[in-house]
Amino acid sequence: MKLFINLTIISVAAGLGLLAGFALRGKSVRVVESNHASIPRAKSNNAFRVSTHARATARAQDDSPLATRLERDLSMSSGVTRWLYWLEAIEKAQASDFARLARLAKNNPAAMRLVAARWVEVAPRGMFDYVTVSTRGGDSSLRELTTVLFEEWPKSDPEGAIAALSGTNHVGISRSWRHDVANTVLSRNVERGLRLMSEWSIEAYWPRAAPIEKWAAGNPRHAAEFALAHPSGAVSDLVMETVGKEWAKTDPAGALDFASSQRGELGLKLANATLKEWAGRDLNAAAEWLSTADAATRNRLSSPFVEAWAKKDATAALTWCEENLTGTSLAQAVGGLFKGAAAKDASSAAKLVSSMTPSPARTEAAAVVGRKLFLEFSSAKPVPRETIAWLAALDPDSSRRVFDQMQWNWSNIDPDGMAAFLASADAESIPPRAYTGLARSLARKDPVAALDWANQVPEDRRMTAATEAFGEWQRSQPDLARKWLSALPPNDARREPLFESAISFLAHDPHGAEQLATLSANERATARKLIEKITLPEERRTRLLEVLKSR
Repeated sequence: MKLFINLTIISVAAGLGLLAGFALRGKSVRVVESNHASIPRAKSNNAFRVSTHARATARAQDDSPLATRLERDLSMSSGVTRWLYWLEAIEKAQASDFARLARLAKNNPAAMRLVAARWVEVAPRGMFDYVTVSTRGGDSSLRELTTVLFEEWPKSDPEGAIAALSGTNHVGISRSWRHDVANTVLSRNVERGLRLMSEWSIEAYWPRAAPIEKWAAGNPRHAAEFALAHPSGAVSDLVMETVGKEWAKTDPAGALDFASSQRGELGLKLANATLKEWAGRDLNAAAEWLSTADAATRNRLSSPFVEAWAKKDATAALTWCEENLTGTSLAQAVGGLFKGAAAKDASSAAKLVSSMTPSPARTEAAAVVGRKLFLEFSSAKPVPRETIAWLAALDPDSSRRVFDQMQWNWSNIDPDGMAAFLASADAESIPPRAYTGLARSLARKDPVAALDWANQVPEDRRMTAATEAFGEWQRSQPDLARKWLSALPPNDARREPLFESAISFLAHDPHGAEQLATLSANERATARKLIEKITLPEERRTRLLEVLKSR
């Protein structure tokens, strides 16, 4: 009722004033009655004459006399009077009237909001049935109804809304409705909402954290047990992280003992969140607990611990990792460590990476720091010289890993700068796809220059880079690309592979047949041999070979 009252006040305020409206309404009704009385009899006898039996039949077939009367009143009124008719009808409406009222309000958003607010109070299940059927029919004007329905119904009758949506099979429609209902339920009753999300398999959805935080703080152990019993993808991840943070405030050791006894990712998320929070509050206590844990637990939980430690003393955290961990556990922990160190001071973290000896741990650290360094620059802020020098000094494994993290960003924002770096870099330190990605970026800017650059890269990567640059050019400017290719000297090593690339492109291009038809006789003969080997639908191949027949 509160929603309907609020919308009513807003609607009336938009007119000339409620009191003035009532006065005008009275006057209008009298005018309407007078107008009806003055209709000439001849017209009444012809256009509006209805037999007693016909009138009775019409009334029997009228599914909402109230809506019929409103439609008539609206047709003979304007301004505030129309709103007063709407308000009177909606206030008197029964469950059977609202479908007709919604159809009357279809092109009037304000009226539709009033209908929706009252309908969800009087008959939410009937409203649900109506929007379900109407949405299936493709009616896109129901957004206001569905928004109000799934915001308000779960508040007043959550189990009714849940029962209605649990019985629907039109998944494409009901999925978003279920999300809305589950989120509303969770905001008022966390456990019911989590159970509902698990039952409905709502996994890729993040609700508001505030209700979960309050619930988890009340009894963290119960919250963890409940979340484990009702898993639901991203929602469960959020719950476990929240529980870990809250539990760490009161009993971190108990939280970690509980988490360590659980198998699976949720138990690990709980442990990581707890230890990370604890280390941030009391590093020494967290370190003491971890040092007494069994080797498997220590290896599993070191990453979040040293991440928090690194924000205070990255060098000491690295020393601890190298003394206490080995193999994959060491690499994972060092990755977490440098995540924390880079978040605090990326430049200092980069220097710490440089001080490490080549190893899988150093490679992991370089990847984390490189991602931080190279995502902070833009076309208006080129890569700093010290960052490029740091990258050049890395061992090959670490350098390749850094490129895996940032080559797309660098090649698109500063392709010339990246090209200059690759020109002097050791090819062993650069992954092959760095050359191909850069070739495409350079070709979008200056294809001829890109092809010249590709012809100067290490020989084992030269043709791959050239093919990528030429392909990018051919997609945007096919005529110019072909003209450039035709002008290459016969002894140019690029001529044959780039021609093959061009033919492969045209074979798959919907308009490729038109360009193939313009080839010279010698080129058509070569193209025929190539197309016979390319994987194509047989009908497409036949058509292209027909185009390439010698003339």
